[in-house]
Amino acid sequence: MLRGALTLALALAAAPAAAAPVGEPSFPSVGDRFLLSVRGPLDGGRERFARLYASPVRGTDYWTTTVVCGTRDVRSGKERIEMQGAGNAWLNRGKLGGNWSPVGGGGGYGESQMRAWSVTQQDGLNVTVAMSGPCPPLGEGDVSSGD
Repeated sequence: MLRGALTLALALAAAPAAAAPVGEPSFPSVGDRFLLSVRGPLDGGRERFARLYASPVRGTDYWTTTVVCGTRDVRSGKERIEMQGAGNAWLNRGKLGGNWSPVGGGGGYGESQMRAWSVTQQDGLNVTVAMSGPCPPLGEGDVSSGD
């Protein structure tokens, strides 16, 4: 019995310090600047991409964002930007999400509509993100400080 207690005590002493609770990302936190980079599949040797640049708004718990969406040829790496816009981001119960509106609007179907995005899963800095088109509808990527 004493041997089991000693083993447990040694295991607990060797365990790393407590991390953020499951479902609570440690980054970004309110006040952090961040970059969200996402990629998703598309046909014909291409993939969709999205980059979201976020800057904290002083004195609030949200961010202003710039969103860039487009396609990338996976063979050559050449990107084609299809839409850009500005919006906001926030944390809701530990999950990152936001909305944005395309620059310019007008023209074709849906170009002036507000778009939404949300991080559906986060494991450290790796994320799965659901986005409105033309961004990847469901993409994998990462979140970083942008440095």
